Amino acid sequence: MVLSKAQKQDAYREAQQIMLLADKWQELMPGERKPNFRRAAQEVLKRAIGHRTARNDEALDIHGGLMHEHGPREARLVERWMRSGAVHPDALHSFQHDITTVDPTVMPERLNLQAHPDDPDVEVFVHDAGETIDYPSHYEPGTDTYHSSVHPPEPFAREVLSKQAGVQLPSTYEAVH
Repeated sequence: MVLSKAQKQDAYREAQQIMLLADKWQELMPGERKPNFRRAAQEVLKRAIGHRTARNDEALDIHGGLMHEHGPREARLVERWMRSGAVHPDALHSFQHDITTVDPTVMPERLNLQAHPDDPDVEVFVHDAGETIDYPSHYEPGTDTYHSSVHPPEPFAREVLSKQAGVQLPSTYEAVH
């Protein structure tokens, strides 16, 4: 059987991990025998050493075609390279589905700053402080309604608090759920 270099390296790494496990092993039950980690590591190495190593030197057949026009190995490699961020995401969509969203031959027109002295990307929203924004607190599916998080104070609360000195109740009482 022929192994690749990566498979042989994995076997060496596995044997090394087995030997490191031998140092960390602890007995759970009194009188428990310690496994023979050295023999297990030797078995893994024997299997790896007993096989020949072959390099993967097949030439890649990459051309200007779409993904389905390449072989499976080449298509996977090109797609992985494109997903790495080396090129614009539109190139990946073009490679996979032949969809182009931007014409690469057309250069975008430069923005004339004299005609647009203000930054066109800035949006200003002014909130009217007098406007009451009432956010819903929960949804009741049976009646298909949203209930308000702002509740008016109970009528008896105004009477009780108005009798106390220096206490004022706000016009709306916001309950915290």
